[in-house]
Amino acid sequence: MAAPARALLSDLPKGHEFPPATLTLTPEAVLRYLDAVEDGNAIYLERGLAPPLCAAASALGALLELLELPAGTLHTGQEVDVRGGVQIGAQLTLTGRIAQRSERAGMVICALEFALTPAGSRAPALAGRTTVLAPAGVAT
Repeated sequence: MAAPARALLSDLPKGHEFPPATLTLTPEAVLRYLDAVEDGNAIYLERGLAPPLCAAASALGALLELLELPAGTLHTGQEVDVRGGVQIGAQLTLTGRIAQRSERAGMVICALEFALTPAGSRAPALAGRTTVLAPAGVAT
């Protein structure tokens, strides 16, 4: 079965909501993240918590599986609001939407908001906003 077509980020309208997705931060994923950022502090694993930026990076990675980014796309900003710890191995629900979109001089500026909510909770443990600048109307 073929993978579903991914949406071109610069074509999505303001307010577009991505379908909710389930995400689990495995111990292996956390170890790969800690290795990649050269963080040797064992406190995360000792407490069973994922580093907040590991959770944010995993959320963005999952959103990118739904998107095509045109050549020349730039990541221009990132905000992360940590509201609670993300347990390693916990099942999380990822939600996301295009919060802002503007176009100028052939470029699209998009702000994507996302949240990670642990199963059984109403409140997100982590929320974020990432801003990208992408050429308008350019296929990948």
